[in-house]
Parts: sequence; structure tokens; C-alpha cells
Amino acid sequence: MNIQFNIIQGTLNELDDISLLFSEYREFYGIEDCNSESKKFIKERLINNDSIIFLAYDNKIACGFVQLYFSYSSLSISPTIILNDLYIIKSYRRYGIATQLMEKVRSFANNSTYNGISLCTSIENHKARALYEKLNYKIDDQFIYYFLKLHKE
Repeated sequence: MNIQFNIIQGTLNELDDISLLFSEYREFYGIEDCNSESKKFIKERLINNDSIIFLAYDNKIACGFVQLYFSYSSLSISPTIILNDLYIIKSYRRYGIATQLMEKVRSFANNSTYNGISLCTSIENHKARALYEKLNYKIDDQFIYYFLKLHKE
């Protein structure tokens, strides 16, 4: 079932809604979170223009979000978008909100100089993977990505 939701770009005016969703998103991935940490983090991203966040609303209820970060590709000599976070609250899943948010991201990217959108997800997140593949995202078969975890004291 697809219902049209109101998708907006989040600002400091929506900070409470964004931080609540962001906190739930982190908890979904097993990270114990208090809303004050999420609120501080999101506020810094918005103030510093470090990310763009699109929110989905059902009337006045914030029911999902997607957060984008930005990078550059040395090989293509162009900017790229990193789709880092996508979350829909449980009671609003299966209504097409994630697709609408992803299409908003695609539209945003197409109306700019970005050469592509990259994302990663948990291997076990089969629903998200099916969505991405339905929207023509492809598993990268040219590069393997590594991550070095740093332990800061």
C-alpha cells in the first residue's frame, strides 16, 4: 500500500522530530542511546551543514527519515552522496515511505553535480537490500570496502 507522505528537508525547526527518529534508528541497530546524545549530534550536523536530512510526515507525525553525507571521488573527480541512515518507525513500515524518501534523495542528487549515491547496510537486512535493488542500486563489484575501528580514550 502506497500513500503519499509529505517529505521535507529537515532544519533546526524539526530538531525534536529528527532526534527522536535518530535515537530509535540507533536503538534498532542495538546501540543504547539517550535522546540528548542524538539531539546534540543532529543539531551539530544541521548547524555545520554536515548533512542533509529528509523527513517523512503523516500529517504532523514524523514517521521516517534519511540522512545524507557528502564526499568526493578522486577517480571521477566529482562529489558523491553517502546515504548513511534510513529509518521508518515500525507502525509506518510497508506504506512505501522508504521508497518515497529514496526517490527524494535521487531527485536531490539528479538536480546537482553529484555523480552517484553510495550506501551500505547490514548483510542480514534483507528488506532494505530488496528495496535498494528494486530502486536499481547495485552491489559494488569493483571495490571492497574496509573499516578500521579506532579506540579513543
